[in-house]
Amino acid sequence: MPVKNCLAGLLLAMLFLTACDTSQQPLPPPVSKTVTDALGRSISVPGQANNVITMRAGALRLMLYMGLADKVGFIEKNDLARVVPYMMAHPELKQRPVIGVSNNFDPEAVAVSGTSLIVGTYMSEEEADDWTIKTGKPVFCLAYGDLYHLKTDFYKSLTALGQLFDRAQRADSLIAYIETTISEVGKRAKRSQRRGHSAYIGGIAFNGVQGIASTRAQYPPFVYLGIDSPADALPHSIESIGMGQKNMLIDMEQLISWDTDYLFLDASGQPAWSEEINKPVLARLRAKKLQQTYVLLPFNWHTINYEHLLCNMWFVGKTVYPDTFSDVNVEQKCREIFTMFYGRDIYDEVKATYQPFEKPNPDARR
Repeated sequence: MPVKNCLAGLLLAMLFLTACDTSQQPLPPPVSKTVTDALGRSISVPGQANNVITMRAGALRLMLYMGLADKVGFIEKNDLARVVPYMMAHPELKQRPVIGVSNNFDPEAVAVSGTSLIVGTYMSEEEADDWTIKTGKPVFCLAYGDLYHLKTDFYKSLTALGQLFDRAQRADSLIAYIETTISEVGKRAKRSQRRGHSAYIGGIAFNGVQGIASTRAQYPPFVYLGIDSPADALPHSIESIGMGQKNMLIDMEQLISWDTDYLFLDASGQPAWSEEINKPVLARLRAKKLQQTYVLLPFNWHTINYEHLLCNMWFVGKTVYPDTFSDVNVEQKCREIFTMFYGRDIYDEVKATYQPFEKPNPDARR
């Protein structure tokens, strides 16, 4: 009996210790946690945020940059018809329930949607708080930024998303990749013996399709490649509401006066500039005479296409500085960039859609 009692006691002790040992057992996720969004607001969010609603321009794109397609629970109606890289990379999102149209959302529909979180761009603190009051859902704000003056805002939003969804390493790796690309093209440009060229970018979207006269100051590929852009000296600019970047509409006479060495055309403006590019008034442009006119991937559509800007940097660099970019395979770089941003190579589809890095073909209507 004593032996049996000892064995029984030992068995009970082992079972007790095993039950108490949770070192090998994953801890359940917290019910909620406090995080800081890109506006500096401390908000309480679910420990596991799923069925997210992305609200306003660029919010969905930033989520997908961070590899968070699985967290997106709803799709805004206009995204169903958009032929843009983030939807090319994630066509499965078209199967998500539709909520909102043209960035207009019904608070009551949001409240009963089953979403656990709203991720939004271009919101003030007051607007975000108001949405929470109306829907009962926390709102996590992002600052879309740009790739020049507001680059810190862009990086801050990536970092904030990394903290929110426990993907800090993803944010760090994407930011490091962008910085490495900017540094590399800049170093190559500085080594070139062909520095001093000028360029103009036209056809940049502004509340829709625009022609050659629509341009932008501080166009990032020109800035980081050290290319002279006469548009940078213009004092007046107009800002598209909700786009977070500034466009300028110039007179065609101004473009003729600048007479830049290179003329680049944004692919998004093709329906407009295809009617303009062969007008006799532009025939005397140096870029036309030297056949130094090329199509680039769209700078923006509602908000900036960051992946496109990196692709454009490599093409513009190889075009303007062939001596120091001779070893660069632009197509290979583009495939690498899209894979980095979206986890898959969608360059073939992007190329078929926009026909970039070629001479403009007025008859190639999209």
